[in-house]
Amino acid sequence: MGTINFPGLSTGIDTSTIITQIIAADSNIKNMYSDRVKNLQSKQEALVTFKSDLKALQTSVSSLSSVDNLKSFNVSTSDDSIVTADATNGAAEGTHSIAVNQLATSDRWVQSTGTKYDSDSVGAGTFIYSYGGLETTITTTATTTLSDLVGLINNDANNPGVTASLLSYNNQYHLVLSGKDAGTDNSIFVNSSSTETWETGSELTVNGGANADTTTLLTKLDSPQFSGTLTGDETLVVSGTDHNGNSITPVTLNITSGTTISHVLDSIKEAYDGNVKAVLKDGKIVITDAFSGESKFNLSLTYNDSDSSATLNIPTLAEASVGGATTASLSGFAASDFTRSQVAQDSKIKVDGYPTSSVVSEVQQIAHSSAITSGTFKLSYGGYTTSAINYNASIADIQAALDVLPSVQSGDITVSGDTLDGTGNLTFTYANTLGDVSGMLIDASNLSDKTLAVTEQTKGVDAYISRNSNTISDVVDGVTFYLHGVTGQSTSDTATSQQITLTRDTNTLTTKLNAMVTAYNAVKSFVTDKTAYDTSTKTAGVLMGDYTVSTMDDELYTSLVNNAKGFMSTVDEYLSPSQLGFSVDSSGQLSLDSNILNTAISDNYMGVLALIGATKTGISSSSTIGFYSASDKYTTAGEYNVQVTVSGGKVAIAKIKMSDESDSAWRDMVISGNTVTGNGAFDSSNNSPVYAENGLQLSIGTSKDGTFNSTIDVKQGFAGTLEDALNAATLDSTGTVDIDSNSIQNEIDSLNDRIQEETDRLAKEKDTLTTTYAQLEATLTQLQQQKSALGLS
Repeated sequence: MGTINFPGLSTGIDTSTIITQIIAADSNIKNMYSDRVKNLQSKQEALVTFKSDLKALQTSVSSLSSVDNLKSFNVSTSDDSIVTADATNGAAEGTHSIAVNQLATSDRWVQSTGTKYDSDSVGAGTFIYSYGGLETTITTTATTTLSDLVGLINNDANNPGVTASLLSYNNQYHLVLSGKDAGTDNSIFVNSSSTETWETGSELTVNGGANADTTTLLTKLDSPQFSGTLTGDETLVVSGTDHNGNSITPVTLNITSGTTISHVLDSIKEAYDGNVKAVLKDGKIVITDAFSGESKFNLSLTYNDSDSSATLNIPTLAEASVGGATTASLSGFAASDFTRSQVAQDSKIKVDGYPTSSVVSEVQQIAHSSAITSGTFKLSYGGYTTSAINYNASIADIQAALDVLPSVQSGDITVSGDTLDGTGNLTFTYANTLGDVSGMLIDASNLSDKTLAVTEQTKGVDAYISRNSNTISDVVDGVTFYLHGVTGQSTSDTATSQQITLTRDTNTLTTKLNAMVTAYNAVKSFVTDKTAYDTSTKTAGVLMGDYTVSTMDDELYTSLVNNAKGFMSTVDEYLSPSQLGFSVDSSGQLSLDSNILNTAISDNYMGVLALIGATKTGISSSSTIGFYSASDKYTTAGEYNVQVTVSGGKVAIAKIKMSDESDSAWRDMVISGNTVTGNGAFDSSNNSPVYAENGLQLSIGTSKDGTFNSTIDVKQGFAGTLEDALNAATLDSTGTVDIDSNSIQNEIDSLNDRIQEETDRLAKEKDTLTTTYAQLEATLTQLQQQKSALGLS
């Protein structure tokens, strides 16, 4: 059981107060530590606010740090029910006229004869359709309902882009097939049997195994798909046979440094005159015959190196699925059981009066100098093939056979000339609105002359720009047109053209700059308040003397009063933010004079944008040593001296240093052909570049031998300089503000340890004092009792 003491009760001495006062007197060190902790915690709290203010400034600066974010336009249109538009920084001021002759539409097929209920069974069978050059097969059972069929199509993992739905009409449910995308390349085909497809045996790859896409340059394919150096004479030849086994006219593609996989696909489609679909799917080239059923299709890609060191090994194309191997057997769902209620078509426009050419009707012919005496033939066009036609069929009969094809609309093709049992030419003339059409094919295998072929006599010309969509972004640089209606068609299209006007959007730029001014002043006001000394209270601001804060304050200030990095008076009209109207007053507050800014914008708009948001662009003082590129992230902006020696038509030596470095600082650049690159070493301790020229690339002219010198100016707008400083300060964990705060926390933790040590020491001291005074109290009490017993007063 513990002892309860009542100090002072016997002697009248208040030992408890004495002990408290002694402990209080001994607590000065602990109190000093505690006060220091409170001060450091206040400093931490201030740093949190400081970082928040810096992030707000960072947000405003990031919208200014790239010219791409600065150059913007207001876009207006004379009739937004016909066309609207928007513009990116790649556009130019001005007015464009646009005539819309036709809107792009998607394909839509409606089943002619449906079922009374959507729950009625469609029966067992196979339904085959294709879309955009990709075919898929749906298998049904005896219990599959019409509604189930819709689900099977929509939920099929291989669905290439067709939406199935049901239409209730006239007390029946009809299957509807709709293409998801517009344009003639996105037509739906209901096939009677499977279609021949070919594909490469493996994927085309880039960057060490990633699947290539259509924009991939052939020279960027992984080795051994491509290796070596092009000389400019290399070619790729597309050859083969069409659906009926007739040889196609080979097409030769010249291979250059700019040749992409898309160019290869286009060459294949050109060689087959539009009678194949060529796509890249999951890295593989996939070729689909335009016509379903048994096919004699064949394709070969032959590379000719022309004795160069460059090798191109596109994986071998081989038959992936045999045409006609699977037969469509689902009753009531053949192509003849559908009505094409909307035809997939391209949009057609003229922009600024272009194209200026007149429409030309395409003409194709079957020449037969001798009369055909027996047999039947078939004609194929747009993915569909006619029934067998007698060798001596009349022009009207041939016309009728073509007109019933789902791919032929009324008036598309006019048949004329001599029938095959004559000795002239059977001619097919296409509507002049169709332009360049795919080639018609003839299956002459059952005729007395099996060599007959359809040849193009006149290539069709459509006097409009055609696209697969009503959103068109590749006709005028930086401008996207959104088509909503048609303007009609006239002789010149001038009367029906709509006007699209692009004007410079300087208000947005001014708004962004003013937002930066406001955010900067918020930071400056906070820093001034927290670093000031109050003479009346003789107290310093909680952040006075903080190195991180003072350094950041100085970096922000100098970025706004000094010349921007890499800008030179001999080249650039604007060098400093002050020339755009920025100024800093005696209290450190930033302001922007809109009159000065507007004058500068009016005089040299692009110069203003460059001073604000140039992103490591560069110029060279030499025609031999040219600026090629710089890393926005790693290259330091500024002026460089470069020295290059060319010997025997090759770069032998390349050296670089910053202009303000001594001659002992010259460093070797990495030489690769006619390109030299700055040293790319990184400091492993902080993952930052060791040298300023990291990521800088220069192109060297090697036509003359000798030693050449150049000054390279790498420009960075003042907003980019601000952003770099702010990024370095505000990164979580590794930013300078967090590092400062962490350092303070370490000091707080150390002080808390000392406070705990003092607390423990004082507790022990109090226990000792309490014991000592208790013993003294007992001794005094005993003495008093003895004194009383002896009768002593």
